[in-house]
Amino acid sequence: MLSFLSPLFLAGAAAAALPIVLHLLKREPEARVKFAAVKLIKQAPVEYTDRRRLRELLLLALRITALILLALAFARPFVASGAAVASTGVTVVALDTSYSLAAPGRFERAQQLAKDAIAKAPVGDLVGVVTFADEADIVAPPGSDRTLANDAIAQASAGFGATRYRAALSAASQHLGGRRGTIVVVTDLQENGWDAGDRASVAEGTTIQVLDVGPMPANLAVTAVRPLADRVVATIHNGGTAARDARVHLTIDNRPAGDAIVSVAANQSGEATFAGAPRGASAAVRVEDPGGIQADNVRYAVLGGTSKPAVLLVTGSGDANRDAFYLQHALATGTAADAAFQVTGVSGAQLAAWSADRMAPFAAVLLLSTRGLERHGREVLGAYTQQGGGLFVAAGPEVDGDVVGDVLGAGSTLRIAMVEGARPAPRVLAPADGRHPVFHAFAANPASLGLVTFQNAARIGGSACQTLARFTTGDTALIDCAAGDGRALVFASDLDNRWNDFPLHATFVPFVHEAVRYLASARAHAVDYVIGDVPAGVKPVPGVVTTNDAVRAGGQGHLIAVNVDPRESDPARLSVDDFQSAVTRLKDAGRGELHVEARQQEDQQHLWQYALAAMAILLAAEGVVAARTA
Repeated sequence: MLSFLSPLFLAGAAAAALPIVLHLLKREPEARVKFAAVKLIKQAPVEYTDRRRLRELLLLALRITALILLALAFARPFVASGAAVASTGVTVVALDTSYSLAAPGRFERAQQLAKDAIAKAPVGDLVGVVTFADEADIVAPPGSDRTLANDAIAQASAGFGATRYRAALSAASQHLGGRRGTIVVVTDLQENGWDAGDRASVAEGTTIQVLDVGPMPANLAVTAVRPLADRVVATIHNGGTAARDARVHLTIDNRPAGDAIVSVAANQSGEATFAGAPRGASAAVRVEDPGGIQADNVRYAVLGGTSKPAVLLVTGSGDANRDAFYLQHALATGTAADAAFQVTGVSGAQLAAWSADRMAPFAAVLLLSTRGLERHGREVLGAYTQQGGGLFVAAGPEVDGDVVGDVLGAGSTLRIAMVEGARPAPRVLAPADGRHPVFHAFAANPASLGLVTFQNAARIGGSACQTLARFTTGDTALIDCAAGDGRALVFASDLDNRWNDFPLHATFVPFVHEAVRYLASARAHAVDYVIGDVPAGVKPVPGVVTTNDAVRAGGQGHLIAVNVDPRESDPARLSVDDFQSAVTRLKDAGRGELHVEARQQEDQQHLWQYALAAMAILLAAEGVVAARTA
C-alpha cells in the first residue's frame, strides 16, 4: 500500500493548475484587423496549426506532471507494509454476550445493532468484532471483508458470564494497532459492568460509541442456595417493578425434592424454604420465569460438606485465645444456618519452621501481628498467597506495613502507614461497594455497620487495590488487593477492641465470616464458584461438576458448584455519560512507534529520488518541445 511520510506536501500538487491557467489564457483570440491586399500574402507559408496545437498540449502535460512529481518527492512516498499501514481507520464492534441479554428477543436486538454499526462504518475502515462478558474474545480480526464480521456477529450467542466493560475496551484497543479507531460497544449498560473504582484506558484519538440494547425485562432470579442440616433455603430476587408470586422447585441429584411459592415485592428478595434433611450430593433450585433472563433461573449447591474450614491466625505470641479473643470466638461461632471455622493460632516466629505443605490445608490466613515474622515466615505466607491463598491483614498497632508489602511480593503496590500523634476524632465505616461478597450479609441493612465507632486507623492504599469501604472522614477503611493467584483484604484497624468497638457489635461475626468465605473462595477449599472464577480445567457452565484440583481443607470430596454471577441480575443501569466518564484517554505511544517504522521503510526505498529523476527527465523533454514550438 502506497503511503506518504509527509502527506501535507501533496497540497503542493495544486501548483499543477498554474500551467493550465496559462494555457487557457494564451488561447484568448487576438483582435481582427482588416487588410485589403490579401492577394499579397496568398503565397506566404502557412504554419501547420494542428501540429502546433499538439505540441502545446504536450508541453502542458509535461509541465503538470513535473509539478506533481515534485510534490510527490517532497511528500516522501513509500510502499507501506506490516504495522506501518496505519493510515486506514479501524472500527471494532464490541458485542455484549453476558447472560443479562439472554431474555427473549434481547440478544437478537443486540446483534442487529452490531450489524448496523458495521454497515455505518466509514467505507475505507477495516472492521473487527469483539465479544465480551467476564473476558473478551476477538472473533473477527480487523479486515476489509465485512461479510466475515457480520458472520461473526450472527454466530455469537449470549452465554453465562457477567458484564465486564474493561475487558471489552482493552481487547478492542489492542486491535486498533495504533490506527485512527472507533470502538462501538453494544450493551445494555448494566451498572455492574464497572467494578467500584474500575476504569479502562484507550488511545487519546479513539472514539467510543455506545449502542444501548435497552433495560432488562421484569426478571426473577435465584441468587443464593444454602443447604442446611434440616432444610434448604433459596433466595429469590424480583428485579421487576411489580410484586410477583415466584414458583420455585428443588431437585436433589436430579430428583424432585420440593416445591414452594414465594411472594416477592418489587425490586426485593424473598426466601423459599424446603423442609427436610437434604440427602445427596447436589441440589438445584429453579424458579419459573419464561419471560425474563434464563441463565439465572437455576442455582446449584453441593450437599454433604460437614468438615469445618480451617483458618490460621498469625498473632504476636501464637496464643489466639489471648491475642485474638474476640476474633477466635467469632470464627468458632456456628449456627444451624452457618457452619463455624476451625481456628489455629501461630506466632510469626513459629512460622519460620513451617513449610508450604503445612500451610496448604488452611482456607484463609488472618495476619494480626508481624512481630517476629522473619524472612522464611514471610516467604511461606507469600507463597501461600501467590498460589491462590486468601490473606486478611488487620492493620492494627502490631502490623508493620513494610513486612506486609514483603509478604505480598515485589509487585505489590500496597501501602500501610500508621497514624502517629494525637488520636483522631471517632469515625464510622460505610461500604463503598455494597455488592462485594464481604457485605452480602448486610445487603438488607447496610446502615448497621455505621453503629461501629473507630477511634484510630492506619492509612492504607494501593493502585492495584479495589476500595471496598471508607470511613466517614473519607479515609480508606477496607481494600481488596490481588496477589498472584490469591487475594488480600486489608482492614485499616484492628479486630480486637483496641482501636475500635467493632467486636462488641452484632455485625462483627457476619463481617468476619463473609470476609473469610470470600478469601477462601480463591483456593480449592471453595465448593461454590461463579462462572468468571472457575478453577483451571472446569468448563464455565453452570452445574455441579467433579474437579481434579487440590482437595479442600478437611479432605471432603472434589465436587464443586458452578453458578452465574448474581450481580448480573441487577437491573441498575448506567447512562452513556457515566460509561464515557469511566474511560481514560491516554496519549498514543503506538503512533510514535508506527511513525518510526514508516520512516525506516521510507529510508530503505527512497522512492522520492525516483520521483525527482523522473521530474528532471520531463523538464529536459519540456525544454526540447518548447524550443521547437516557439
